[in-house]
Amino acid sequence: MKTSLIIHGHFYQPPRENPYTGIIPYQETPGNCGNWNEEIYRTCYLPNAYSRYLDFTGKIEEIVNNYCYISSNFGPTLLKWMDDAHPEFIKKLREADNESLERTGHSNILAQCYNHTILPLENRRTKETEVKWAIEDYTYRFGHKPEGFWLAECAIDKATIDVLSENGITYVVLSPWQAVAIDSVPLKGAPAPCDRPFYIEGNNSRIVAFFYDPDLASGISFGHLLRDADALYEKLVEMKEERKDPALINWATDGEIYGHHEAFGDMALAALIKKALASDDFEFTNYGAFLEKHGVKETAELSNGDDGRGSSWSCSHGVGRWYRDCGCHTGGDDSWNQKWRTPMRQAFNKLEKKARRVFDAEVEKILDPNVSPDSFLEGFGKVLSGRITVASYVKSFKSATGMNLTNSESIILAELLDAMKNCMFSYTSCGWFFNDISGIEPSQCIQYAICCANRIQNFVSTENILMSLLRDLSEAQSNIPSFGTGEDIARKLIGTVPPEVEACAYFLINSRIADKEYEKKRYGLFKLVSLNKSSVTVKDTLILDEITYTYEDVSSQAGTLSLVFRSKKTGYSYTFSSNSIPRLMSYDIRKWLNSSVSMRVSEDRLLKLSSDAQKFMFLFSSDSSKASNDMISSENAAVYVKIIKSYLRNPDNMKVENLKNIWPLISFVKVAGRISDVMSIKNLFDRQMNYYAELASRSLLTEKNALDLITVLSSIRSEEIHPDITLLQNEIYPVLTGKKETKISKETLLQLRKDLNFTYWWC
Repeated sequence: MKTSLIIHGHFYQPPRENPYTGIIPYQETPGNCGNWNEEIYRTCYLPNAYSRYLDFTGKIEEIVNNYCYISSNFGPTLLKWMDDAHPEFIKKLREADNESLERTGHSNILAQCYNHTILPLENRRTKETEVKWAIEDYTYRFGHKPEGFWLAECAIDKATIDVLSENGITYVVLSPWQAVAIDSVPLKGAPAPCDRPFYIEGNNSRIVAFFYDPDLASGISFGHLLRDADALYEKLVEMKEERKDPALINWATDGEIYGHHEAFGDMALAALIKKALASDDFEFTNYGAFLEKHGVKETAELSNGDDGRGSSWSCSHGVGRWYRDCGCHTGGDDSWNQKWRTPMRQAFNKLEKKARRVFDAEVEKILDPNVSPDSFLEGFGKVLSGRITVASYVKSFKSATGMNLTNSESIILAELLDAMKNCMFSYTSCGWFFNDISGIEPSQCIQYAICCANRIQNFVSTENILMSLLRDLSEAQSNIPSFGTGEDIARKLIGTVPPEVEACAYFLINSRIADKEYEKKRYGLFKLVSLNKSSVTVKDTLILDEITYTYEDVSSQAGTLSLVFRSKKTGYSYTFSSNSIPRLMSYDIRKWLNSSVSMRVSEDRLLKLSSDAQKFMFLFSSDSSKASNDMISSENAAVYVKIIKSYLRNPDNMKVENLKNIWPLISFVKVAGRISDVMSIKNLFDRQMNYYAELASRSLLTEKNALDLITVLSSIRSEEIHPDITLLQNEIYPVLTGKKETKISKETLLQLRKDLNFTYWWC
């Protein structure tokens, strides 16, 4: 009899966007991506969709979509980011969802609490909204309703169970330490059994809970079990044999362990999947399928925590970690405390009460009486999921007079919806999880709260909402004296340049220095409406408002940027200077400049430069240290880089017969140039490989394209440049294995297989 095997990965990153622009600011990451989402996408999310299973020679035998076999949940805010950044990944998730539905009759994928807030600490209205937003996002994304639900930090109480049940959720996954009794028999500190499901009861309903195996979860997360897939498999076999009537082996961990926290963890997972599929020991299933097959017979009683407010998987005190100094923390000095948690949560609680009052009053004033504020906010999930725009959503309602909404009423409602969204985002659990209020995550939560305060201020004349928030945050003291209090952190986040001015400056600078191919009409959530010699009009797609600024360029002759923008609505003026340019914007500007300051040369001149570069190379073989320090060599390298970039911008020059014209220049840059110069040239060839990958993904890779790819790749490698072929391997694999139709000859496919490091046996 095969034992059911369920491996659950909780894949999640907190929302990181600037709440006004929708742009994630630059953040230091280990891989220098400047974006934690990108960093973990590169090391974990993408590799698990295309995980390499290697043969004994190190060649790729199979590419496995691990999500087809493991249970998972993804944070809706993370997937929302991927919708724009990596839509191809969403397709792989849908592929996994369809595969599991076809194989087991149930989806491998669970829904997740929308922005990862700790539901036991929230009021009933927020619980309902969080769950409904999560279900809407899931349903729109996968085309069917979810059966299971992943709770942030597995945090649960009776009221949360009721909300989940009332919204059609069947089961959740919990830590075995959250249970205190089975069928009224106390566990006395022992973990709950993890080989079968149990009912758990709310105040008025019940759902099912699966408890994950604590030893396996700990071993995977902290014991490096992923370093040897064979040893992990043998451990599973031992567990199967030790049990009298094995029904289920399951574990749950943060999904980021499979590649980000544990290098090559995705490949260990793929190897484990391959081994289990080929055996008679295990069958991969999911919680929904297991529940249908085996049912539930027992009831587990859950802990209410030290404060009677519920339990979680990462706080031994219950849910104290997210509102008080309970003793749980990650990182930091031993002398530090987390007393800042209480005043920060209290500050947000006060803000939420004010925001709710404003939201309720304004919605009831503007909308038809049949539309309640709660239903209006819950329906906003359709906008968050991407099903419709905020403009379409707001305009689908009638006013209190039964007429269509006016433009000003639509703007008010959109602003109120965004205020409540930011209010809820301020409670994202990561803001309390770590060691100090000065961290990235608490700062992000504070930024959402600031945005909420600013949004609702327009409807309150008796109080300065932002100043009240800052006063409350002043009670939250950082452990690092230089950071001061929550108020000090908040004031640094407020900034001096309004986001719409930032957008106006972006469009203006773009219009002045970028070539046509880099012309921009969008800056995050802002759209360019018009731009002329004296004014810029942008539309804030969040709150539907169009904003016009006149501008004056008072930049110095030395080149220092200084643009003065004046609001046509308020008359206030703001200066956007060189110091105002965000880091990510500066990267765009640099790209525009590099493209516009090109070095186009004639073919005769190019051949002469290549000849000169070859002559310079004699210096490197005779006295490399002297040559590498020669200012002339450095200057030439910088010029050559511009020429190479300009030359390769023409796709026709990415052919072997044309590449030979610039190989001497590239060789020179490799020896005399900076590392960044060499990498910028490699990136050009990376993009060419990705071009071929795009052709393969769209079934447009022809025999001629394939032969061009083979010759170009061979030529590049002969010059000791090794472009990134990861995406190319991902897209070529279905072609090589016959899963995607192609007219490419067998001989060419065999050569592609060899050049792209695939094994040979299935060709």
